[in-house]
Amino acid sequence: MKFKVLTDEMNYGMGMVSRAVPARAIYPSMEGVFIENSEEGLQLTCTNGEMTVRANIPATMEEEGSALLPAKLFGEIMKKQPAGEVSISVDSGLKTVIKAFNSTMKLMGMESEDFPEIEEIASENRISIPCAVARQAISRVMFAVSTDESRKILTGVLMEATDDNIVFVGLDGFRLALQRIENTCGLPESKKGGKISCVIPGTVMNEISRMLPDDEDKNIEITFTSSRVSFRFDNISVYATLLAGEFIDYRKILPASSSTMVSVARSQISDAIDRCSLMAREGKNNLIHLSLKKDGEGSNDGTLIMTSNAERGDAHEEISIGIEGNELDIAFNAKYLTDVVHNVDDETLIMCFNSNVSPCMLKPVEGDKYRFLVLPVRVFSK
Repeated sequence: MKFKVLTDEMNYGMGMVSRAVPARAIYPSMEGVFIENSEEGLQLTCTNGEMTVRANIPATMEEEGSALLPAKLFGEIMKKQPAGEVSISVDSGLKTVIKAFNSTMKLMGMESEDFPEIEEIASENRISIPCAVARQAISRVMFAVSTDESRKILTGVLMEATDDNIVFVGLDGFRLALQRIENTCGLPESKKGGKISCVIPGTVMNEISRMLPDDEDKNIEITFTSSRVSFRFDNISVYATLLAGEFIDYRKILPASSSTMVSVARSQISDAIDRCSLMAREGKNNLIHLSLKKDGEGSNDGTLIMTSNAERGDAHEEISIGIEGNELDIAFNAKYLTDVVHNVDDETLIMCFNSNVSPCMLKPVEGDKYRFLVLPVRVFSK
């Protein structure tokens, strides 16, 4: 096998596929990047058994073939190559020669017989979303995805699509994050009026959100069967195994009504939480206390008093709010509040409460593009 490729193209491709190289490989072949000729020029593939990433990059093929090279070392070698064209050849004895200008490096390849074949996914379950929109939505639910392997299904992200909406949901038992996207492409004809859904491993979704370009003019195509899913964007393909089982019915968790509703400037409450968190983490329980007060009976204006306490000191914040319903005192884990508020970019957000032991729901002033739930911490008075 022999080909010429631009350093930047190879580094881009390796930067993508190396995300699937495992820290500890089960099989030696998984430590490698499988390189072969394709219609686009060159195809690079890495896999860890659960996720496979494939990149097609332009290259000039002089001798067609394939090779398996140690991914980490080859990637580091390519990063050190000068900008411009690099010539790479692999002989029958697996000896690889990398030439660029006056530089020559030799590398031993790996036996490729054990590298797994990757099957394409053919299914009518296919949706398309602008890359920038998908990237933002996925990244804003990742903080709520569980890492507890004893509840495997919650380590994934639920993706649910109807004719009108695509929903991503993360849930760990303490928090829920939901992002809703308008489904401009609709569902396949055979699925019209219905719903298609799957649960994608959180580790895979996290990588996808990092790989996606921030470009609304490019789309990511997601195709899935009952057991596998593929993502395609630009010249990149990602394949993964879906999580088996039923995801929790998030609709039953979202409160239909509230006894207290607060409107607050996001920037103000975000800054206040950040300051109170500095003191909260010095305490034993990392708690932030919220006290929602009305300015007077019948008034819809009020004050949110936020406090945190520790042996080394305390913090006290007061924020003007709009309030409807009952006054309330409630406490939250500081990190849980921080994660939620930092994933909202609206100028104003709505916080809905029912009691000091039921979840707080955060939502936009209008519409339903997101929902966040945060479970409070029960505080016992002395």
